Amino acid sequence: MGWPPKVGELLPRAAEAWFEQVKFDDWMLATRGHGAEWERVFGVGVGDHAQVWKAIAAAAPGATITEVRDRSPFGIACGIESDVTIGDRTGTVTISWHYESEGAAPRLATAYPTP
Repeated sequence: MGWPPKVGELLPRAAEAWFEQVKFDDWMLATRGHGAEWERVFGVGVGDHAQVWKAIAAAAPGATITEVRDRSPFGIACGIESDVTIGDRTGTVTISWHYESEGAAPRLATAYPTP
């Protein structure tokens, strides 16, 4: 894998992916963000962020990149779609990962269940 990542490649350094709590609390699982979608598909909410993160992180290493966006000078964003299982529910989730620079580990930018 070279730099920048390309559509069809595996997500670079996926095993080292990380997140900022604010992404879950203020957007992904929040009412003003994608909270309703997560509740409908997986039955989870803000208090379930650890369970959601575990499922997203488990999906990342085998996921193929479906979109690459150059955010120069702020790095690269890579999109993936992956089946995610939380409890006894499975659904497809669109996930965006941010790479600050070449060699950086991916940071979760956002994720939401897709219809």
